[in-house]
Amino acid sequence: MTALAPADAAMFWQSRLHGNDQFLLYCFAVVDDQDDPVAGLAARAATIPDLGLRVAPVLAELNYPRWMPAPVDAGRFRRHRTARSYAEVLAELAALMSDRLDATRSCWRLHLFDPVPAAPGLTDPGLTDPGLTGPAPAAQMRVVVLQVSHALADGRRAADLARALLGGGGAPAPAGVATCAPGPVAPVTGLLSAGGRLAAALALGTAAWRRERREQAEPPPALAGSPTAGPDSGRRELSTVTVEAAVLRRGGVPVTAGALAVLAEVLPEYVGGPAGAVELAVGRSPDRRARNNFHTAGIPLHAEIGDRAERAAAIAGEVAAARRRDGLPSAVQARRAAAWTPAPLAALGIRLGAAAPPPATVTGAAVVSSVDRGPADLTLCGGEVLFTAGFPALSAAHALTLGVHGIGDAVTLAITCDPIRTAGADRLNSLLWEALGA
Repeated sequence: MTALAPADAAMFWQSRLHGNDQFLLYCFAVVDDQDDPVAGLAARAATIPDLGLRVAPVLAELNYPRWMPAPVDAGRFRRHRTARSYAEVLAELAALMSDRLDATRSCWRLHLFDPVPAAPGLTDPGLTDPGLTGPAPAAQMRVVVLQVSHALADGRRAADLARALLGGGGAPAPAGVATCAPGPVAPVTGLLSAGGRLAAALALGTAAWRRERREQAEPPPALAGSPTAGPDSGRRELSTVTVEAAVLRRGGVPVTAGALAVLAEVLPEYVGGPAGAVELAVGRSPDRRARNNFHTAGIPLHAEIGDRAERAAAIAGEVAAARRRDGLPSAVQARRAAAWTPAPLAALGIRLGAAAPPPATVTGAAVVSSVDRGPADLTLCGGEVLFTAGFPALSAAHALTLGVHGIGDAVTLAITCDPIRTAGADRLNSLLWEALGA
């Protein structure tokens, strides 16, 4: 299949209106700071099918866009030589977030920062803490950041691509690729098929609605909305907190639930008011037809439960319930109905949504994305990986996101915020360390 799946096309269309690129950060110990990793990375990238793709849109979005080949070239690799510390790396990366990928030319870019001093637990409290983290100290560390178009991959698939690029395993199965760009036939077939697709969408949607009325589903939690923080300033601040996974798994809970239990203790103080829920990206079972296979659910943080382990267990139950609701036959059928929407209507819906003013309230005070990026077996120029982080994009409605990403025994909580609409990344970093050390 050469056409983008509807979910992936939606990500592509959204990227042309506002930034939704993913930034996957990996930090490696430096063995020899004279080694140049670019040649080896370029050779490996050329063997990964997904990294040789671009998107070809159809005229006037009358049909779904197509995957096209895009050979790997030197322009995919960006050198950054001005940062003198990890904090400066994050500041430079925050500025780079405004430089969006054009997926019609390339769906990824790799940023390579020159080695910077690394003294975990000694010089940079935003990197590690001696009592809480596992990565071994290194004299220097090298940071690489894979910037990926969301049309190409969701968080899990992007992590698989990074592992393949950095030598940690095989690449995901590729999509079909068209051998030539969409011509006049594609928009014509899109128009001709629009009526049939719309009829199928209506029929499937009606069947899904009827099935939902028959299902005895558990209701979603009642959540009080959090106020939006005002217009997006376009500025970004980043910070990270890296801890051993065991710190978040206390009580036998999953890492994600443990991280949210900590966040429940600090968000009210950070936002200066109630923050009873977050919006969590919840993965679905793998789907070979779509590269983006997740949904966002409002998850109560249960701040009323004083014991952190009990709170984390309650949050884990909420995440499991959100997965169950999303997996109901009626929900699956509703997604099938949405996938039959004709391309012009789907693209129009995205444009109208982007043009609408931000809502007065949002479900959660922050958006959270959590991905286990596998064992710590990645290397770069002989140096082992120390930790990884991810920085979910902000939106007009949300001024704060949190990435929870683990590799091996190290888990990093990565903060992305608009410093004009929030109290800033350093403030949340301090609050998280205070809660983690309690």
